[in-house]
Amino acid sequence: MRESNEPVNSNPEAFERLINTVRVKLYKTGMAILKNDDDVCDAIQETLLSAYKNFGSLREEQYFSTWIIRIMINKCYDIIKKKQKVAYLNEKMEIEADDAYYDRYKEDSTVERVLNQINPDLKLVTVLYYYDEFSVKEISEMLNLPEGTVKSRLARARDKMYEILKMEEGERIG
Repeated sequence: MRESNEPVNSNPEAFERLINTVRVKLYKTGMAILKNDDDVCDAIQETLLSAYKNFGSLREEQYFSTWIIRIMINKCYDIIKKKQKVAYLNEKMEIEADDAYYDRYKEDSTVERVLNQINPDLKLVTVLYYYDEFSVKEISEMLNLPEGTVKSRLARARDKMYEILKMEEGERIG
């Protein structure tokens, strides 16, 4: 147990304990953005290194989850930026890379399948809200967005998912 005047970072066991409380959230957040296990693992590794180095900047343990998810989101976007700089040698390699990606990431449920069909910004707030159970205020802080924007993205995501499901249901009936 931590003394009230003791800095958060003075206890490596505290860091490990806190990481264990958010590890599933880190993975789900990474998958929502990157959709690739290898990239998610890289992002988690970079997140853990950065969080450990900067653990002293965390003033209160109660904000750890929001703080580390924000780091994870930034690391995911860094990976996306790096990948955009990679040019495929030819079109065939690009097609093969896409096929390998889809083989690795199978949609396990209807919800995940539908989530993968909506805009990435809508998907991210949906995963953070429904899967990771962050509040609108916490998501707003993590993504540096106004709370109203988070709420509208959640509403648009629900509407879009409903449309997709309704369309699929209509195709099965008709």
